[in-house]
Amino acid sequence: MKRDINILMVEEDRYEVECLKEAITVGQIISVNIEQAEDSDQALAFLHQEYPYLDAPKPDLIFLDLDLPGMTGRELLDEIRRDDTLANIPVVVLTRSVQDKETIEAYSFDRTCFFFKKPDSCQDWLLILTCIEDVWQTFVQFPLRFEQ
Repeated sequence: MKRDINILMVEEDRYEVECLKEAITVGQIISVNIEQAEDSDQALAFLHQEYPYLDAPKPDLIFLDLDLPGMTGRELLDEIRRDDTLANIPVVVLTRSVQDKETIEAYSFDRTCFFFKKPDSCQDWLLILTCIEDVWQTFVQFPLRFEQ
């Protein structure tokens, strides 16, 4: 029996989360749960199952916006990678510019992350989801499957 794939999207803009959900619906991708954390503090509380996320599932995948209020996405990535209970969660870093200093520093810190330009449309999200699925099936052999 296949279980749901749990995604944590660390993104302050609710519209971005809705775009991902729309892409999942349009792509007829099933068995995916998406949770949102609007900033790094909420994300850490979710990941550590602290109040109000006491029953939060451990995510199979994290989408992380580098441009967050308060603690930056780069700093959150550092926290995740230093925590042995979280370090193995794959992270997809989303950024508006692949040339900014923050993106380059994050990539040089952790080359196991996937970096994508922030999608502008449902079609862009579908391409990102397809790329992620292809990587898992081809290279990682991780049981992450977006069923269509």
